[in-house]
Formats: sequence, structure tokens, C-alpha cells
Amino acid sequence: MKRNITTGGLVVILGLCGPAQADEDGRKLLDLKPMVPGPIWRLGDGAPRGFNSSGVTLLSWLPLNNFPGGHGSGNDCWGHVSQSGREYAIIGLERGFGFVEVTDPANPVIVASIPGPTSLWHDVKVIGNYAYGVSEGGSGIQVMDMSDIDNGVVTLVRNQQTGGHSSTHNIVSNPDAGTLYLVGANIGNGGLVNLDMTDPTRPTVATGWTEMYVHDAMVVTYTEGPYAGREIAFCASGFNGGWNSTGLRIVDVTDKNNIFTISTYYYTTPAYSHQVWLSPDKHYAYLDDELDEQNGLVPTTTTRIIDVSNLSAPVQVGTFTSNSTSIDHNLYTRDQYIFEANYTSGLRVFDASNPVSPVQIAFFDTYPSDDNANFNGAWSCYPYFPSGTVVVSDMNRGLFVLRVDAIDGERLDIQLVGNPPSMLNPFGGTTLEATITEEGQVLNPTTVSMVVVDADGIEHTVVGAPTGSGTYRFNSPPLDCAEQVEYFISAQSTSGEYFFAPLTAPTRGWAAIAASGSSTPFEDDFQADLGWTTAGTASDGQWSRGVPVGGGDRGDPAEDFDGSGACYLTDNVDDNSDVDAGTVTLTSPAMDASGGRAFLNYARWFSNTSGAAPQEDVFTVQVSNDNGSSWTTLEVVGPAGPEVFGGWVYKSFDLTTVFASPSSQFKARFIAADEGSGSVVEAAVDAVSIVLYECEAPPTCPPDRNGDGALDFFDVQDFLADFAAHHPSADLTGDGMYDFFDAQMYLATFAAGCP
Repeated sequence: MKRNITTGGLVVILGLCGPAQADEDGRKLLDLKPMVPGPIWRLGDGAPRGFNSSGVTLLSWLPLNNFPGGHGSGNDCWGHVSQSGREYAIIGLERGFGFVEVTDPANPVIVASIPGPTSLWHDVKVIGNYAYGVSEGGSGIQVMDMSDIDNGVVTLVRNQQTGGHSSTHNIVSNPDAGTLYLVGANIGNGGLVNLDMTDPTRPTVATGWTEMYVHDAMVVTYTEGPYAGREIAFCASGFNGGWNSTGLRIVDVTDKNNIFTISTYYYTTPAYSHQVWLSPDKHYAYLDDELDEQNGLVPTTTTRIIDVSNLSAPVQVGTFTSNSTSIDHNLYTRDQYIFEANYTSGLRVFDASNPVSPVQIAFFDTYPSDDNANFNGAWSCYPYFPSGTVVVSDMNRGLFVLRVDAIDGERLDIQLVGNPPSMLNPFGGTTLEATITEEGQVLNPTTVSMVVVDADGIEHTVVGAPTGSGTYRFNSPPLDCAEQVEYFISAQSTSGEYFFAPLTAPTRGWAAIAASGSSTPFEDDFQADLGWTTAGTASDGQWSRGVPVGGGDRGDPAEDFDGSGACYLTDNVDDNSDVDAGTVTLTSPAMDASGGRAFLNYARWFSNTSGAAPQEDVFTVQVSNDNGSSWTTLEVVGPAGPEVFGGWVYKSFDLTTVFASPSSQFKARFIAADEGSGSVVEAAVDAVSIVLYECEAPPTCPPDRNGDGALDFFDVQDFLADFAAHHPSADLTGDGMYDFFDAQMYLATFAAGCP
């Protein structure tokens, strides 16, 4: 029945004491592992370690440390499409909310963050241009204006608290009716509390269904059938904080002054009714119990299927499983598909064409450590972007942006043959091949091309030559020596739609440098002592070489960058071991950077975002061309900006832009400072190398394969070796085949001699 919670300006207390502790609060806090930091990963960066998947492509990944504010955990997520059609993910964080543009899903951009109360639990929903966030940490309802989000502006309008409301477990929206509800709040017995949305910037506690605790709910408006015009709530609920008589309650909330229960349903082997979502036709409710796996009531991840076609008489008609042992968590339906975030087994996608027997068709495991029934990993997912992009929020690893290939399969599938070369001949002629497969789209063969974008942003387009069986060949154009470029393959379908390889293109292609060869005179993965020295004025936090032991919980790296195990890092001790009251300097041995176009490469880590005075200190990289007698600053990181929250960042610098002639006595040094009034400063360095790039002109006599100026047996031997290995340089006819005609052409040019 309905409970009035406010009458005029007078608050009427109806069980306004906080609800009993929600289901998993204590267990989740005890289970929680440290967050896993790192840089933002984008498709094309090389496969990230350890993620298993099927039928899903990882487009990008934003670890938690990339969001401003210093967050140790993530939680819920939702989505928003602006009036211009741009797509945004919203993720709940330990200390608020992050807003990420995913219009180009392989190049996500963090556009805004809104601070909030510190808590493991945040939840957010959207109505119109407003996001409404809640937390078990308090602050009521955080009203966030997204009307100018396309310009990177999200505004916290207010933290709205009315009717004694402060903390909430979940917030529920019905966008069709423009209604909003609190569940698991500190008012109304933790039940379903309706909000007056007359002023969308001031959602006000109004009435509610407060007979018992509601952990989560789905509220929908029926537009046809016997319930047309009715607004119905499907509540995962129970008494005593949801623990007693746990199950499904179906509640009519059409008349906010006369809310009533239609029916109650108790499903098989209950432990704690957690969340429920309807099939698109509203015929079935899919309900996940959060504790049946951990309590040993079911052998594998189990979700109930309840027939709710008759709201007065719901009945369970089956279950479905991923055959994992993890805990099922938030699930949502789109078309005939079910998207379920299942903690340690990640996102699971089911085809529910047969709604009483869904079949798993795809998955992406965001938590590769294990699939056990504990509270880590994927918290929630959002599958409603018009583009088909799906985002997943992970407690430990942040936001994942995915494409479910098992569903969204109509495309031209462009695949480069072999690995993308990291060097392109500056004189042109590097040969690449790509295959194009028609997957529900028809190729326009005249549009196949390779685009090389040079350092000035100028595009050089090379038309692909068909070689049969859907394969096309490209020869790279001339480029400046040691120029850093990007390149990609492009093709259009007959409908005019563009497709690219890599998928990050055209915004971002494969990276390469224009060179005919390279050497690496210095390379250090810090497995051995190659002569680095340390010094500094700080009272604590000196540089040391070793395997990271801090666990990543205070801004320090949980693991090294290159996978060798070791790196240099500041005071490699767990707990309170950061740089204090001064600077610490790590200096390289002399490195030979002479004899070519020299590049210095390294991975760095810097965190200064916690403590009494965060974001006051910097990390400095300096270089010397005279064995350390004088130093030039290469870069300064901080005190603020996107790279001061921890996470490995890989850098590559052309030293000829710093010194006219890099020498054999080149050195680099890395300086971490704590000279402010109290930042917690952590730093690390890994994967240091000097790479020399060469740019030699190709031989003027093509049959002179080894370039020694003489035509002899060794040139023939070189050709035959490349011919046997199917090297592109031996395909002289350019037909993609290695046969008698290539050998015949070489012998003919050999016999003709050099000009």
C-alpha cells in the first residue's frame, strides 16, 4: 500500500530509520581487491594481457586511475545520447561519477567528472539531459546537467536532499513516463520511494511503496494489452533489508496516491533477490539472485526466468546459465539479447530468441584472475547505445568499451595480412596486403585504399590493387627519413558506408616510422644492473630496482610495464613508502645515441593525487649529450593533468630535435619531487631504450640484391632465399604468387646487367 512520506512542507516519518544493511555490503568490502591501474588502452595498442573473450572485440579500456579524483574502485554505469547524437558512458566511481564520450568507441575521451561521497556504491540513471546519481555514502540525489556535454561541460546542479533522505542503494528511472524512484534508501523502510519531478533539477521525495526493502527494480509503462496505460514496478525485494521472504514483488505505481501490490512470487532456491529486468515484450522477467552461488544453492551462475504475462500470477518457467561459477549481477535486455555483468566472469551475452531457453553467444571476461563466486570484476553494463557499442563497468579495472561481434555483424571485415609493419621504407615501396570479407555488406572494389598520414597531417592515398580471393596489395609512398606516421586501410560498401582497419581509423591508424632499418644500441628491462645510479635530497622514497610489491593501492604500480617483472620505482616497500620532503633522481649509464636518427624510448609512472596537498608536485625527465656535465629538460609531468594519476605511459622522443648530433655519451635522468606541502608521490621507470633509425636509398640496380655493386652468385642466392620464404620483394610480377614467372623475370634482369 501507499505510504505518504511528505505532506506539504512537513516530513512524516514512516520507518525513516535506515534499512538493514543491504545484502552483500560486508561481503563485498571484504572481497574487494585493489584497483588495477594503467594507461587508457585503445584498439591498436597491442593486445592487453589476460582478457579472454568470444564474439566480442575490446575497443578501449579506461582503468580507474585515469579518472580525476583518485578512485580505488568502480561500480555502476549507464549511458546518454546527446541531442547531436554523440554517445556518452557514465561510470560510478569511488568518489563520484565519470563521463566518457564513446562516439568513437576505440578512442574514448573522459569529458567530465563530478565529485561525490566516498563509497563503494554509486548508481546513476538518466532522464532527458539530466543524470541523477545516488550513493550509500550520502549526499542525497546528485543532479547533473548534461545539456552542454558536447562541449565537455557537465554541471553539478545540486545535491538534493528532501524528506530526510541522504543515502541510497539504487535509483530507478522510467524514461517513458519521466518518473524516478529511490530504492534501498535511508527513508521509507528502504522501499520504492517516488520522486516528484515537477522541477527536474529538484527531485523531491513524495510517496512510496514502503512495505519492505527494495534492492533494485524495473519500472515500465504498458502501452498495449490488458495493462495498457498502467505504470508497473518489478521489485527485487524482501523484509529485513531484503533478507527475509526474498523474492519478486509486482507493484502498480500508476496512481502515486494509491500504490498497491499486484502479486508476490518466491522463486526456487532463494538467497537474496538482487535485480530484475523484463524481456522487450514484457512477457518474461529475468531475475538474478546475488548470493545463491556463493551460498552453494546452485552449482553454476544461475538466472531465473519468470513468466509475468499475467501480473497477478507470475510463475517460474526456467533458468539459464553461463556455466561459470561466478555471481550473476546486473542484466539488461535489448532486442532478443540479454547482457549480463557477472562479476568475476565479466560480460555474458545470451540469445533469448527462445525466451525460456537463452543460449550464451558471446562473452568478455574483464576479471581474468578467476571465475569464483566473490565480489570483484564486472558490476554492470549498458547495451542501449544506437551504435551497438556496449560498455561494462568493472570494480577493479574501470570502464570497458566493447563491440559484440556476435550481434553486430553487418560490415566489411578488413584484415591486414601479417602484422602491421612498424617501419615503412622512406623511399616508398613497402608492400602490404589486406583481405576484405563481406559480412552482410557488399564491397565497392574501387574504394579500397591505404591512407598514410604523415607528421604534418597530410594524407597520402594509395589505391589497392586486387590480387584475387578478396585480397588487395598496397605499396607505401615516399616519406621523410625518420618521420613518424600512421596508416590504415579503408573501403566502402555499395551503400556508401566506410569500414577501416584498424578499427580505430580514421582517427588513429597503425603507427610506423619511415626508415629502411634500425638498431638498438641500448635496451634495459631492469632484470640486471646496467649501471644506473640514484641520488636525492628526499628523506624517503629513494629509487630502487625490483619487482613491485606495493599492490597498487597508494598510487604505486602493481606490476612493471614490459612484463619482465622488474622496473625502477620509488621506495619499493608496501604501505607508507612514497617520496617525502625533497627529490629523488635516477640517472642512466652512458648510452650510445650516435650514428643515426636516435630516439629515446621509456615507460614512466607518476602519481601525486592523494595526501594532504595533492597535485602539487612534478616528475621531470632530463637528457645530457656530454655524459652528464649539462642537462636539458625533455618533459615535465604535473603538477596537474591527465598523467598524474598513476598508470604506465610510454614515450618516444626524437633526440635530433634536442641535440644536432646525439653522442655516444648520451644520458637520461628521471626526477620525482615531493617539494609541496604533502602530496603522496610515487614514480616508476621501465623499458628504456635507444633506437637508431637508418634511411638508405634502395640499390640503383634492382638485380644487385645485396647492394655490393657486383652481380654475382650471392645476388641469385639472396633472391632464391626470399623466393622460398615468399617475401614480397621476390614477387616481381606483382600477382601475389611465387612461381616460375618471378624467377624468369629476375634472371632476365640479372642477365641484362646494371645500367
